[in-house]
Amino acid sequence: MEKQKGEVEDDEKKNTCLWMLPEVCVADILAFTTPLDVCRLSLVSTWLKSAADSDSVWAKFLPSDYRSVIAGSLTPIPEFPSLKELFVYLSHNHFLIDQGLKSFSLDKWTGKKCYFLSARDLNITWGDTPEYWGWTSLPESRFPEVARLEIVWWLEIWGTIRAGILSPLTSYTAYFVYKLEEDFYGFDTRYMEVSVGISGVESEMQVAYLHPEPQYVPEDSYESPYSPPSPYQAFARMDMGPWPAESDSFTFPKLRDDGWFELELGEYFTGNEDDCIELRMQDVKTGCTKRGLIVEGIEIRPSCM
Repeated sequence: MEKQKGEVEDDEKKNTCLWMLPEVCVADILAFTTPLDVCRLSLVSTWLKSAADSDSVWAKFLPSDYRSVIAGSLTPIPEFPSLKELFVYLSHNHFLIDQGLKSFSLDKWTGKKCYFLSARDLNITWGDTPEYWGWTSLPESRFPEVARLEIVWWLEIWGTIRAGILSPLTSYTAYFVYKLEEDFYGFDTRYMEVSVGISGVESEMQVAYLHPEPQYVPEDSYESPYSPPSPYQAFARMDMGPWPAESDSFTFPKLRDDGWFELELGEYFTGNEDDCIELRMQDVKTGCTKRGLIVEGIEIRPSCM
């Protein structure tokens, strides 16, 4: 004979001591777990669900300054009857802030802050020179504008973000988000240098490719159909280090669910809120022709555990 729902819950109470605690105490305990843990525990029984859904629990998962962040949204944020519903909304949707230069969301696993710096919020060498870079809009982008590379030989893109606006004591990873046009050139055979560090402090550069399936071409075999304009040619390879060997470890991009590629730039731990974090992607050594790159921006989100 199957047990009734009430009998099942009575058996659950006999096997746990949580039911002996006031709901407010249970809520305090749950607040020390994670959003995922709380959602799972809410399915155990109705009496535990009441504590798991309480605002006192979900207030701990929301950033302490979430009200001021929401107030800076360019679009109205819906009002929700509970903080849990607000958390779910913020972790499944992004909204533009800082006059549309950045987007904000929450990591659904941890509740940590996630920021996305648009191309307009980045420093792009010669980004305002129409011969080298153009600006356009794409329906698949979250931002009003993206940067489109016409042609350059010196590629340098970097951005900064204050550690104080990120979640404290958290490991973050930065990703360069982009697309390659069908007629792109120079990214399947040439490597980039990427780094994440403190602004004003020299960071170790890592080697990465923007093309998911690059072809290694030795320097003495590489020929470009384009020639850098004089007097750039004379200085194109000045102070250039050795080309990486085929056996070196490279970073490769991954295709995102939204159709963009992302390339990991590096990690940073928010131990000092006064730090200004610099995120960089560049090729300032090879002097090779590059074109057909579309830049959406740089995303900063908590590192995967």
